[in-house]
Amino acid sequence: MNAIDRLEQVLSFISGASLSVLAAGVFLQVVMRYAFSYTPFWSEEAFRILLVWCVMAGAAVSVRDNQHIRVDFIVETLPPGARRVIYSLIDVATLVFFVAVVVAGYDAVTFNHSMRTVALQWPMSYLIVAVPLGFAAAAVFLLVRMRAQRQARRLA
Repeated sequence: MNAIDRLEQVLSFISGASLSVLAAGVFLQVVMRYAFSYTPFWSEEAFRILLVWCVMAGAAVSVRDNQHIRVDFIVETLPPGARRVIYSLIDVATLVFFVAVVVAGYDAVTFNHSMRTVALQWPMSYLIVAVPLGFAAAAVFLLVRMRAQRQARRLA
């Protein structure tokens, strides 16, 4: 198993575990609210953090297999050569965007590290760091996919 496969495995685990804990936690929160008229003060904040980690890890994994959402009905009407060029341009633009988010996300993490969440009193960077990490992993997966497509074109 190579490093890219391990990264995907770790991100899939993070996403799945976050989603599982989130689902169970929200269910328990609803039961406690309506059955016992009590809601833990920290639960909504913790679940919001779990949701961000789940989404960012899952989104990065979806980039590896090119399964992210896109609208391509117009591009699919083009001839194969033009379609390949358009998809290559989209991949490059997406990669530039991913890198920009990583850079901005790093700045946001360092800027907000001294700030604390209201209920848990955790550094805000625990929440925000999921964004640059998720986009960095997505950029790595996109680069690997672009390289594989380039090699496939050379062999064809």
